[in-house]
Amino acid sequence: MIQNLPLHPDRDLLAGELHARPPLPLATPVTISRLACLAEPGATKGTAIEHLAMLCRRYGVTPPAPGADFWIGDFGRFSLRYERHTEFDGWTFFRPGPDSGAPDPFDETAIEAVPTDWLAALPGRTLVASHIAVLRTQGEDEPPPPGCFVPDNLAGANLSAGAATCWTDFRLGADGFTRLLLQDHGMTPATAGRLAQALWEIETYRMLALLALPAARTATAELTRASERLAAIAGRLPGLSELEEERAALEELTDLATGIEQQAAVTADRFSAGRAYHALVGRRLQVLREQRLHGVPTLTEYLERRLDPAMATVDAARNRIQTLSTRCARAVELLRARVAVAQEEQTQRLLAAMADTGRAQLRLQETVEGLSVAAISYYVLSLLGYAIKPFEFGGWLRGEMIVAVLVPVIAAIVWTRMRRRRIKPSLL
Repeated sequence: MIQNLPLHPDRDLLAGELHARPPLPLATPVTISRLACLAEPGATKGTAIEHLAMLCRRYGVTPPAPGADFWIGDFGRFSLRYERHTEFDGWTFFRPGPDSGAPDPFDETAIEAVPTDWLAALPGRTLVASHIAVLRTQGEDEPPPPGCFVPDNLAGANLSAGAATCWTDFRLGADGFTRLLLQDHGMTPATAGRLAQALWEIETYRMLALLALPAARTATAELTRASERLAAIAGRLPGLSELEEERAALEELTDLATGIEQQAAVTADRFSAGRAYHALVGRRLQVLREQRLHGVPTLTEYLERRLDPAMATVDAARNRIQTLSTRCARAVELLRARVAVAQEEQTQRLLAAMADTGRAQLRLQETVEGLSVAAISYYVLSLLGYAIKPFEFGGWLRGEMIVAVLVPVIAAIVWTRMRRRRIKPSLL
């Protein structure tokens, strides 16, 4: 019936997302080794799958499909669960564990059954490495075997309404792995699988959240220098009087703002991912449903005391970047306004000087025009005088009188002609 309906192309993908990477039922006792490898920059998605296919061919196991994000396989001596996440590959190895009477539940780990040459060639860089031992116990609140954990750093809690007890110190052992001991007080295989998955995800997301801490510390050092530089520039601003000094300060502020924005761009993704992973740690801790054990902090209390301050440092660095960026942008706008006002005043002075020059040129032009009218009129009248003098006029009329009468006429004509010549170019 559903095939006859128009379906969204992502319907199956979205419906299956709730069932992606489900917990595996675990039969106690079992030992688990967990690796989380960050992908190398530029690595393709299929690199890890190709490496997994090599292991499958070695043991005669059907390999995963190309591009698979989740796969489970049984290799006889051990089982493997592979998960592809956004920025890391999760490799979880399972192996039947020792009995409850074993002096060291971590003496035989799951990863020891995996070929060492294949492990050495795992793609990416290993960030998380942890062992989880799930053992049966006779009674509740049984302390962990001596030597498993550092007593001063021990954390523990009853889980899932007393169905299990977890112990850990979150420290790297001699082999580079952290250790978590999960004591079974009557868990079902489904409960054991769910709690074990929650524990290794807590360890994985804890480390991924802390990846933001080195970036925050580096950014804090850079921001301290940038803040001191900004304060020094802001302190010089009231004493700046020359336009060139203000322009130099503006260039320095712009360069500082560019550096802050680069720092924000470099750390933004890592800081956001750190907050997301930190939130996932909190959700996985809720799944455990912890109950306090006498004398030791719970896993939640331990992580809140150690992890939360680190994430607070990350938040402080992110907020400081935003605050410093705002302060720098405000200083840039203020100095730009000062430079604009100074430039406007300079432009007004230039325009006033140009106006004075224009007026002087106009007065000079008027003077030249007056002299030109007199000179041209003089030459015209001189030519007329030479033309009239040879003629004899009877009576009182003489050539000098005619020239005298023509003086204002000639001057008016010359002045009119020069006036027209000056007006026409201005109209054009």
